[in-house]
Amino acid sequence: MLESSFGLTFFLKVPRKKSNLRYIYLRITVDGIPKETSTKRKWDITRWDQKAERAIGTKEDSKIINFFLTAIETKVNQYRNDLLYAEHSITSQKIIDFIMGRLVPKVKVLEEFLNHNNELRALVDVGEYAIGTHECKFR
Repeated sequence: MLESSFGLTFFLKVPRKKSNLRYIYLRITVDGIPKETSTKRKWDITRWDQKAERAIGTKEDSKIINFFLTAIETKVNQYRNDLLYAEHSITSQKIIDFIMGRLVPKVKVLEEFLNHNNELRALVDVGEYAIGTHECKFR
């Protein structure tokens, strides 16, 4: 499902306390709905080009932060393309959740518990644990 507009912007958020070091934020806008999240990286405002949305300079630290931001941008574009190919709806919240790692389906969590319980049952059968360790006593 195509979106009518898509935007990805990196910017330095103004802190409550006056400081030259500011957090780099990512803003994703899909169909006019913006969502923001922190990249959890700080950068000096005097060494930031807002037009290019990248760090200024040729020092190693600016190269590292620019590479990090490019990697995030690539990851977002890849996920967006995956959603397009799968014909799923694209929302800014869905993309932010993907970046933050919050897209683990709940079914997977239940599968992990089932796998853990099966492994524990196998250890009970071998004699490494008592049956009381495996059984639920919350009733």
